[in-house]
Amino acid sequence: MARPRLAVHARAALALLAPLVVAVGCAGSPIAAPLEGEPVCPDFKAGSVLMAGGLRYPVRVRVLDGKNVLFKTILPGLRTASARKPSTFIVDDNAEYTVEWSQCENERAPREASADAHERKARGKMREDESAGYECGEAKIYKTEKLATRKHDPASHVITFAPPPTAVCWAGDAPATAAPATATDAGAPEAGAPDAGPAAVPAPAPQGTVAP
Repeated sequence: MARPRLAVHARAALALLAPLVVAVGCAGSPIAAPLEGEPVCPDFKAGSVLMAGGLRYPVRVRVLDGKNVLFKTILPGLRTASARKPSTFIVDDNAEYTVEWSQCENERAPREASADAHERKARGKMREDESAGYECGEAKIYKTEKLATRKHDPASHVITFAPPPTAVCWAGDAPATAAPATATDAGAPEAGAPDAGPAAVPAPAPQGTVAP
């Protein structure tokens, strides 16, 4: 009679474990969802050098499940509207997470927009390569929000950028006045010719004249 009892106990144990197995296996693989709305900071010139655009004070975003950090990245700003966006990787499941937005206290110094940087982007390397060596310093939290994901719904994984208190891009120094025209400039008047005005626009021919 001992064997049937063992069999009954074994079946009972399996019945208790079955829901746990289903619960563990129900979550799908992580979904790569874009982080939308990162500000665009265009390239600019410092003297004659082209510099890569970026936020002066980058933003750090973290996705937390309780105290566990599931995802984090530093957002330095996009150089163009068509630049590749960062993506989050959160499991495909019905769950609720906390999205934490912080602004770095350290400035991220601009760098030259070299051909090497463009080639790295063309080869599809990670955006973090462009932020290598940057230290965020103390990141001050300015917003927290909830992210409710739904299984088989990639759109529910999308996070939209929350603007920081200081959303300033690096930019070149604008000249105080336009450079004066020179004799080598196209359309510049000849020496001694009447002043055609600030825009150096040629005077129109008198109306009603006939060519000889």
